[in-house]
Amino acid sequence: MFLVFGMQQGLKSQQIQQFSQYFLSGYSFNPAFAGVQENFEALATHRTQWAGITDAPRTYFLGLHAPSESRKMGFGGSVFTDGAGPTRRTGLQGTYSYQLRVTEHSKLSLGVSFGLTQFSIDGTQITLRDNDDQALVNSMQAELKPDASFGVLWYSDKFYAGLSAAQLFNNELSLFEGDSEGRMALHYFLTGGYEFSINEQFDVEPSVLVKYLNPLDPQIDLSTRVIYKGNLWLGGSYRTNDAAAVFAGYEIMNYLTLGYSIDFTTSELRNYSNGTHEIFLGIRFGKEKMTEPEQ
Repeated sequence: MFLVFGMQQGLKSQQIQQFSQYFLSGYSFNPAFAGVQENFEALATHRTQWAGITDAPRTYFLGLHAPSESRKMGFGGSVFTDGAGPTRRTGLQGTYSYQLRVTEHSKLSLGVSFGLTQFSIDGTQITLRDNDDQALVNSMQAELKPDASFGVLWYSDKFYAGLSAAQLFNNELSLFEGDSEGRMALHYFLTGGYEFSINEQFDVEPSVLVKYLNPLDPQIDLSTRVIYKGNLWLGGSYRTNDAAAVFAGYEIMNYLTLGYSIDFTTSELRNYSNGTHEIFLGIRFGKEKMTEPEQ
C-alpha cells in the first residue's frame, strides 16, 4: 500500500522528538540528567512544527525527576507524544541515574531509562487513493514495543558534556500483517555547553547538540544565549540543513522557568511554513537551587 511505503521512508528519518531549547530539556534525550540538580524538577515542552502546513508534526513532552536523599542517585519519569497527520508515536519511561564524584567541582552521572513506545495509524483520518483498498478505513492500527535509553553526563556548575543513545532495542515495526514498516532505529546524541562570565551582570553560554542516525549524516544544533543577571536570556541557534531559531526565556525566583523559541525553516519547506513554535515550562520545588548545570 502507498501509506506503508511512505511510512517506511519516514522511519528511515529521525524518529525521536527534537527541541530547539535542548539546553533547557536535557532530560528529554539523555537519562543521565535525572537528579543532577538538588531540586525536584518538572518540565514540559510543546512544539508545533511547520505552522501553516496541514498535518504538520506536533510534539508534547512531560518529565519529572529528582535526586535521592544521599545525592548519589536520581529518579524520574516521562511521557511524550509525537504526531503528524494520522501517525503518532506515544510513550512513557522511568529513569534511574547514579552520580560519581570526578573532581572537587565536577561529577559524572550514568543514567538508564526503560519503558514502552506505541506507534499508531488512525485510518479514519486517511483518504485512500484506491477506493477498493479498505485495509485502513475506519480502523486504528497500533503496535506497542519495549524501549530503553542510556546516557552519561559529565557536569559542574559551569559546563556539561553528555552522550546518550535511544531506542536501544532496535525493535522491528509491523503494523500491518505481513508487512514490515521498518525499525525503531538507534539514535545517538552528543551534547555540551559552557557558561562564560563576562561581568557581574552578563554571562554567555554556547552549546551544541549533535544527533546521529545511521545511515544519515549527523545533524548539528549550534546555539548561544546571552544571560542577564542569571535569569533573563536571549539567543539563537542554527540546525544544519533544517532551520535557524531565535529564543528567549526568563527564570522567576529560581523556581519557574519560561522559554519560547521560533524556528525559521532553511529548507524548501520555507515556501509553505510560517515557522516552528516551541514553548518550555520548568518548575523546581523542594530544596534550594544549587549551582549545577541547567537542563
